Amino acid sequence: MRVAIFFVACRLFSADLLVQGAVDQELAPLVAALQGKQEVHVAAWTFWIGRIGTRSVVISRTEVGPINAAAATALGIERFHPAAIINQGMAGAINPDLALWDIVIGEKATDYGAFSAEHGNLGAGIDPARWTPLIHRLRLDGVKRTAFPSFPGDARLIAAAFAVKYQRGKVRKGNVGSAFQYNRELDRIQWMRKTYGIDTEDMESAFSAGVATGMSVPFLAVRIVSDSEWSHPNLERIAGEYCAQFTLDLIRAMR
Repeated sequence: MRVAIFFVACRLFSADLLVQGAVDQELAPLVAALQGKQEVHVAAWTFWIGRIGTRSVVISRTEVGPINAAAATALGIERFHPAAIINQGMAGAINPDLALWDIVIGEKATDYGAFSAEHGNLGAGIDPARWTPLIHRLRLDGVKRTAFPSFPGDARLIAAAFAVKYQRGKVRKGNVGSAFQYNRELDRIQWMRKTYGIDTEDMESAFSAGVATGMSVPFLAVRIVSDSEWSHPNLERIAGEYCAQFTLDLIRAMR
């Protein structure tokens, strides 16, 4: 009976923020900061409910990749009715101007794994010059499909992120790229930047953004550079904690 009552309460709960990270290291400072914390498991996904300052916050461990990100986002919106979503964590640098620990605030989020190829004969080889980006489409009004080459970040959340003081690197607007890929070949990285205009790569942001857009919830991606094949090819996992701390500062500063 107590379990049934608990899940009814979860469905009625309405959060100020749903904050997402794929792995524990991207979430630890946020979960530790929750007051009155409750842990909720929904199938393969985990959420923590509580308060940070004056705000009701749900922390979501989405797990890694587009399937996890989309499912966790849809479940989080349906269960907890957040007023806004912040997806945050580590990313690789696609833009060579980005340095380790820089934070990219997602002016938009783009699926860089979506493309259509022209016909090529057997033996003609694989030629990315024949590939063009595919565009996601959402039927927002239930009738007409709207094209989304990228999914926009919320202007008010972007402004709030830029008000946060950050000492480890630069805070920049950018195009946050996502696909179920981990790219280390500089020629391909250069092609991705030229073709999709992305600044970073991760495996979740764009897919969470697409669900949030389809369900009319304001969204922001916040990504820290944890590695760069241009300048720092070693993945620094401590970056996940640094990004979570930046996000925690953002939550505490929001009005």
